[in-house]
Amino acid sequence: MKPYLRLIKNLILISVPLILICVYTFAYPMSYMAVEYPMWLEEKDYVNQTAVGDETPDTLIIGDSRAKSSVIPGELTDDGSAYNIAIGGASPVEMYYAVKNYLSSHPAPRNVIVIFAPYHFCKLDNWNQTLYYNYLSFPELLDAEANAVRLGDRGVIYEEWLPDLISFKLRLPNKYLDAIYTSRIGGNLKENTEKYDAVRRDLGYTAFGEEEENNEENYEVHFREFDISPMSEYYYLKLLDLLKDTGAKMIIEQAPYNEKSDSLITDEFSNGYRAFLEKAEERYPESIIEKEIPVYDKKCFGDNNHLNKRGAEKYTAEIREKYKNFLT
Repeated sequence: MKPYLRLIKNLILISVPLILICVYTFAYPMSYMAVEYPMWLEEKDYVNQTAVGDETPDTLIIGDSRAKSSVIPGELTDDGSAYNIAIGGASPVEMYYAVKNYLSSHPAPRNVIVIFAPYHFCKLDNWNQTLYYNYLSFPELLDAEANAVRLGDRGVIYEEWLPDLISFKLRLPNKYLDAIYTSRIGGNLKENTEKYDAVRRDLGYTAFGEEEENNEENYEVHFREFDISPMSEYYYLKLLDLLKDTGAKMIIEQAPYNEKSDSLITDEFSNGYRAFLEKAEERYPESIIEKEIPVYDKKCFGDNNHLNKRGAEKYTAEIREKYKNFLT
């Protein structure tokens, strides 16, 4: 065999397993992804599915992991007509596209409750997770990356952003092989399917912390000032504009801090966040914007950032009572 033909043959032999890995990565993410993935997938499936009959909720809960773990939709209204489309680790970027997709396949809700942890406005620290789970469609991703370039947001446009984007979109082994190996090829399917079904059954709610109590420092403690991310601010306003245009009653709420964190968060951070909310209040005067962050006992927290089931039941009951004229 001629040398160049032998080279071509060897290249083909080497590429076959790589192609098979990529095909597996595309086709069976529930088999190897970590347990956070089915939460993202359930939400993505829900916002993109076409509503049928009475499946359309009157109230949507929107936001990040604190929203996901703090509001129990089934306990929020008399008729259970609420759904939690928040995502753990999400920023306003992902939530903007989620709501946009939701509105293209569902009637607009009557009420929306928006909850983001203050620190999520300061730093897009989970962008690689968004890429890893391939949450955004290709057009959405191009739109977001173009805005990040325009805004100069280093949380998205970092040194290796383009190779990462290509690797994630093509599901290359350099990004996924370790997870496939750790799952022992298909080993996570049962657990992930059960998690997906549980989130759907609980109308989008899920707990993140399982501890009986926690009074450790939360993420906000580690910021001296409220220094907002350009992408977070841009997409937060886009999200609120989108919600405003639906005519829904918009309620911006705050998830609780634990007592230790509340005592350690700097005045500069708290005042900066309040000023940010006051600007939103001026821009959306018809909305309800809560600027005070409640403080709960440590027994209400499953970890340093998230309420446990006990805390979520308390918070949901308070939100239900506070906005009973809208929600019930």
